[in-house]
Amino acid sequence: MKPENYAIDVFLGHDRFQQFMHCYQQNKVFKCQFDAAAAEILTPAELEEIINTRRLSFPRCRLVRSGKPLAPAEYNERSHSAMGEGIIKLIPQRVIQEIENGATLALDFAEDLSTTIRAVAESLSVFFQEKTGATVFFSVGDNKGFTTHWDNSDTLIFQLSGKKKWHLYEPDFAFPVAENKSAMSAPEGEPSESFILKENDFLYLPRGHWHAPEPCGSHSLHISFAFRRRNGIDFMKYLLPQLASQIAFRLDIDKTGNELTNHDYVSGLLLALEDIVSVENLESFIGFCGSRKFITDAVRFENIILNDK
Repeated sequence: MKPENYAIDVFLGHDRFQQFMHCYQQNKVFKCQFDAAAAEILTPAELEEIINTRRLSFPRCRLVRSGKPLAPAEYNERSHSAMGEGIIKLIPQRVIQEIENGATLALDFAEDLSTTIRAVAESLSVFFQEKTGATVFFSVGDNKGFTTHWDNSDTLIFQLSGKKKWHLYEPDFAFPVAENKSAMSAPEGEPSESFILKENDFLYLPRGHWHAPEPCGSHSLHISFAFRRRNGIDFMKYLLPQLASQIAFRLDIDKTGNELTNHDYVSGLLLALEDIVSVENLESFIGFCGSRKFITDAVRFENIILNDK
């Protein structure tokens, strides 16, 4: 596929894309089969080449079993480069052994390791107007790498090769953020839905949706493209510099104050916020979000190479 064909609507096809967008806007799970060949994004052989030719250290490249990362010392070793520089490198035979024993290989920031993955991630970034990152997962056999969990991002899952079983649970906490994790416990009982993703299948999981991926007697290679939608917390962070223009926020807190003085102090803050938390500032924030750079400049040699005669 050419880079211009890495758009999500091309992968899904017109009808499935429309169905996906409806679910996206309703914050609902969506799954289907791709219309285009998503497997071309990354093959097992290409993943093998990345693992064997890059210096990938923990936690970017990690092995996970039963929801817990394996100790890096179990499959990494100290070594030296050709120039004598001290480096940390994977121990290939240990990586394979741990994967055969049920560990899942997870590789973050895969958009920096493959021009194809980067093209897909940047296409999604432009479409959703949110920076999108990619994580690759590889496993074999029947043992769980990850336990039931939820992600602090919307996730687009591309099953590239093999198959994997997924268990989904009904959300029990609306629009959670990372700060809510300590107050949330994994659901008990039977999942609300279980299914197997096969090669060229697609799954959309909204932020906060409990899920448990599970190997099912096959190898599995899938890639997750994740982005986080802006919310009210992000809006408030954007407004922080404006708080300095309000004397109510510059006033020192009287630590010896009584209930009345504390009430007056809080009232002053609320009045100042009424001026700052406005539709005008919200529209400014939305414009700021859309003005971010979503496509990385690439090094191109063709324009500087002289035509030797």
